[in-house]
Amino acid sequence: MKIIENNKSISENKKLFDNLIDSHLKILMPEKEKNSQKILELCHVGKFLMFFNNKIKIDKLYEKPDFILNGEFGEIGLEHQILIDNKPKEREGFFENIFSAAESELKKDSELPNFLVSCYLIPYVNFKINEKDNIIKIIVRVVKEYILTKKLIENPIIENISMTDHSEKSLNVNLGGWWVKDVTEELIIKAVRKKEKKLSSYRENSGKTQWLIIVIGSTGESSYNLYNPFEMNLETEFNKVFILEDFNNKLYELK
Repeated sequence: MKIIENNKSISENKKLFDNLIDSHLKILMPEKEKNSQKILELCHVGKFLMFFNNKIKIDKLYEKPDFILNGEFGEIGLEHQILIDNKPKEREGFFENIFSAAESELKKDSELPNFLVSCYLIPYVNFKINEKDNIIKIIVRVVKEYILTKKLIENPIIENISMTDHSEKSLNVNLGGWWVKDVTEELIIKAVRKKEKKLSSYRENSGKTQWLIIVIGSTGESSYNLYNPFEMNLETEFNKVFILEDFNNKLYELK
């Protein structure tokens, strides 16, 4: 497992990142919600390409594979995969969805000023799917009261709230602490094998050279990290395979 270094300054990385993704981001942003998954993929690939010092760029957004790259290695098909633990992801997705719905309701309320509110959940709180509409109503009521009075009314969901001024109305949820899990060789191989099944279509669509980027290390209990890099002999038909540790901005070349 080879570590690829990024020794550029924060300002240099920011400029490079913007140059890599801005023209493609403009295409996706008019339908931000519809394109949210592709926007996330684009941001990951922008971070990934920062490690190549402007020698590889995104030629086009695509499907099967997810991106076409071009640069010093010629044309490359790049497939993107986020590696997560699905069980806690279901819980994260449930609360992210209901807080997104609550945010939409709060945005319609002309009585409220702009805000950035973060809600911290009561530890281990859980609800059933059929309770979703009621939970959204509770969140809207609790958050509105806090914005207007700075008082947190008693409720079965939110333990604490923080608020700052903002340019729009924005509501976030914090699910609390979790145990960090290290990614394993078995998980990596399983992720690679899953994508290998589609390699023939990737090559048909974008040529012989195919890379795979596996993204780990986002925030949340469902994410994996790579605190202890290990050696592995990865045999795969992909020309290159990388792991991007998103939050820590680290890149590892597996092949």
